[in-house]
Parts: sequence; C-alpha cells; structure tokens
Amino acid sequence: MKPRVQRGGKPGQKSFYLNIPADIVRSLNISEEDEFILNVETKDGEITLCYKRVKKQ
Repeated sequence: MKPRVQRGGKPGQKSFYLNIPADIVRSLNISEEDEFILNVETKDGEITLCYKRVKKQ
C-alpha cells in the first residue's frame, strides 16, 4: 500500500493517510464510527504501524 499525502491544517504541515483496501474493511467490519490507537515501532530501519480498535462503551 502506498500512503496518500495531503496538506495539513497549518502552513507547511503535511498529513499522511493509509488507504485500507475495501475487502479488508469489510472482513474486519470497520466502520466510520470506529476509533483506533496507533502504536509505531522502528527496528533495523523498518517501521511497524499497529492500529488497535477501541470499543466504544
């Protein structure tokens, strides 16, 4: 997957977005109301992004 880059709200800032393929969204039942926590790890020059879905109470 390639990240999509767009300008952010403040001058000079950029926001990066990852597009999730539709078949993954359907299989994991992801909706617009879901919230996620992002954990970022780097090791040996590799970046690992781990998103954890937070259940609303």
